[in-house]
Amino acid sequence: MAFAKGKTYISGSYGLINADFILARTLEEALKSAWDEGSFSKVPNLYAKGEYALSNHLGLGLNIATGGVIAHVAIDSLNSQNMQIAEDLTHRSWSALARINYHVLNDDVWDLYMGMGIGLRMNTVRVTSNDPITDRWNFPVNLGIVEKHISNSFSFPSVGADLTLGLAYNVSKIMAVYTEMGMAKSALQAGLRVDF
Repeated sequence: MAFAKGKTYISGSYGLINADFILARTLEEALKSAWDEGSFSKVPNLYAKGEYALSNHLGLGLNIATGGVIAHVAIDSLNSQNMQIAEDLTHRSWSALARINYHVLNDDVWDLYMGMGIGLRMNTVRVTSNDPITDRWNFPVNLGIVEKHISNSFSFPSVGADLTLGLAYNVSKIMAVYTEMGMAKSALQAGLRVDF
C-alpha cells in the first residue's frame, strides 16, 4: 500500500502559487497610484511535513511552512544623499500546524488524500529604506488606553489553518512524488515523500 498503518512519512515541497503574492498583486495598482513605482517579489513557500499512519486510511502529523512577499516602492522625494527614496515592505510568515489526513484511495502506487490542519502562524513585517533620516513607518497608534509606536520591524502571532487535497505516486518502495492543492500558503505545492 502507498500509505500503510504504523509507518512514518516525511515530505518536503515547494509552493508553486504563493497566496501572499496573489493578494499583493491585487494591491499593485493602488501602490502605483500612491508612489512613483511599485513592484512585488515573492519569498519562496517551503513545506516540511511529518505524518504517522494511525491506520491505512488515517494519518496524524505536523506541517511546517514558510513564505511571504516583498513590496518595493519608490517615493517621489529625495533622501539626504539626493537620491530617490526607495523602500521595501516585507511580510514573512511561518506556521506550525497539527494536521489530520484521510487517505481515500490507497493502493500499491497511488495515494489520494484530503486533510486539514490548525495551529500557530507567526507573521513578521519589516520596512527597510535608503533614507536614514525620515522614519515614516514609525507612527503613533492610539489603542485607547496607551499609545505606542510601531517600529520598522514587528511580529505578531495568529491562527494558521489549511485545507488541502493531495495525490501521491510511489516511484519506489520508500519514495513518492506528490502534489497538494487547496487553501494553504500556496494554492498548489509539489514535492517528495519518503516513508520509514
